[in-house]
Amino acid sequence: MSERLITAADVPALLAGAEFFSTSAAGEGIDFAGVWLGDILAHTGPVRLVAAGDLDPGTVCAAIGGMGSTTAMAELPPSGAEPEALARSLEGRCGPLGAVLPLNAASVNALFPVAAAALLGLPLIDCDGMGRVFPLIHQTTFELAGLSLAPMAAVSAGDDSLLLETGSARAERLARVVAQSAGGWLLCALYPTRVGQLAGAAIPGSMSRVLEVGRVLLAHAPGRPAWAGGPAWTGGPAWTGGPAHPPGRPGWTDGPPQPPGPPWEAGEAGAFQEGGPGQRGVVAPHERLLAELTAVTGASVLGGGRLVEIGPSVRQAAALFPGNPVGLAVHDHDSGRLIRIEAHNELILALSDGSLAAAVPDLLCLLDRGTLRMTGPGRLTAGDLVDVLVVPAAPLWHTIPGLALGGPGAFGFPLRHPKEAGR
Repeated sequence: MSERLITAADVPALLAGAEFFSTSAAGEGIDFAGVWLGDILAHTGPVRLVAAGDLDPGTVCAAIGGMGSTTAMAELPPSGAEPEALARSLEGRCGPLGAVLPLNAASVNALFPVAAAALLGLPLIDCDGMGRVFPLIHQTTFELAGLSLAPMAAVSAGDDSLLLETGSARAERLARVVAQSAGGWLLCALYPTRVGQLAGAAIPGSMSRVLEVGRVLLAHAPGRPAWAGGPAWTGGPAWTGGPAHPPGRPGWTDGPPQPPGPPWEAGEAGAFQEGGPGQRGVVAPHERLLAELTAVTGASVLGGGRLVEIGPSVRQAAALFPGNPVGLAVHDHDSGRLIRIEAHNELILALSDGSLAAAVPDLLCLLDRGTLRMTGPGRLTAGDLVDVLVVPAAPLWHTIPGLALGGPGAFGFPLRHPKEAGR
């Protein structure tokens, strides 16, 4: 058995990790969900986080996730009655739910399934269907594996209840119209299935990874003590898709992050100087954090330096996609390269001196060097110092069907993913 408990004390780590995997732009304004979840767990007690293999393969389960505006969710937060309404809606079609899982373990959707599990008294399965944020509810590994999105139950901020029996793409269109008309968001239960069908369809260890990354971020946050909730999270090995340390980056070490050394000071464009003659091996706080994040997630650092441009993008999202097109440019201090980033709510792709360097389905994340917090276009202004991280997506996303559903072309960019070059 690999069961672990998620308690109210884990909410700060859960919230920080959820921001990390939201691809920066989609993780803003979700603090309200942490307060809401903390209150729920304080009342219900902890949630059991279990591997799918620990449950009976015949157990009925469903993915829980919200769709719509996080701003609207903060203004009209869930009441707590929604999970019970969702379970009742699905029960007549699928039987009683025996477990829930996240639609995607990122942004608010890393917190809503925990709340649903707590309120329903059910275990939470340690997996998800995205490994990040995608804008459409059918951009999932569940879809790639042939699981049916329907029947899909949804509840609005006004307690409207909906049960959809239709195809995946049409469910997205219909539900989004309802969300816009019913308060700006819906809480959904979708992809109802049996636990035994999750093998090969879900990304395992997703919630454990969110908690682990969140604890790393909390330990490095300025003015906040290192995580004191006990030993490091051990909910099972998190999936990592790349090397632990990117080559050629200054300040990296082969061992654990170095303790604070002699005083350091910021130089031009975020370069960090040694504190004085004869002092060596000084590593800036953001470099220590990057070292830990890459070790935990398999990420690489694309570059880092001053944000020199931010504003509306000339590239418009495809008609189906909710989008707020924004373009950013970061001057990489080490190499002098210009890293251009396209965001349509989520960060979609990065160009390094005009060449495609990273793109969906891999995650692009921005770390604010000043706050040591994940950030996005809504919190940035020209002149800020940021680091650009690329977290490899789960292997299912790098198949031909996966790239068709979640790669650059799916977002209207006629570009081949960098990993397709050898095909």
